[in-house]
Amino acid sequence: MLMEFDERVEKLVSQPIQLSYIDLNGRQQRYTPDYLVYFKSPNLKPLLVEVKERSEIKKDFEKLRLKFAAGISAAKEKGWVFKIYDDTRIRGLLLDNIRKLRNFASHSVSDDIRSKILCEMRNIRLPITTKDFLEHYTANRREYLENIGRIWWLALQHDIDLDLTKPLSERTRIVKVNAHE
Repeated sequence: MLMEFDERVEKLVSQPIQLSYIDLNGRQQRYTPDYLVYFKSPNLKPLLVEVKERSEIKKDFEKLRLKFAAGISAAKEKGWVFKIYDDTRIRGLLLDNIRKLRNFASHSVSDDIRSKILCEMRNIRLPITTKDFLEHYTANRREYLENIGRIWWLALQHDIDLDLTKPLSERTRIVKVNAHE
């Protein structure tokens, strides 16, 4: 979810390759890394990612070390970078906020309304809290509630940037309007 939300990411491939390695008992094993991330910028090398719980890494490191070595070797051979993402790097406030925003993924905003909201945001001093913007932009509570969902949808579409370093709420600051139009 974090990678799908990251605007730098062009494509995310699940279980992209299968590798072979020799385990601690001398037997050949198969290993399939979790993701391959391609970036829009040619300056960023593709990223081969393994996702593991930190406790599992600590508990089984000697066994996992051989898998990780196979991942590092394959990535280097292909001009990629190999990374291990544990739960402490993945879970957190940003992921929580993205999950909340994704609740609005099925909502849609007409082009007309989208343009009106973005135009208004471009003409107001940013950053501004979502609440302050909506109090300025809307005439009544019904419009306020409709438009808060629209703001979350616009953020999910990367039409606007929100400060996602704090829990998503009416106090969330709108920090930037992006030039997608």
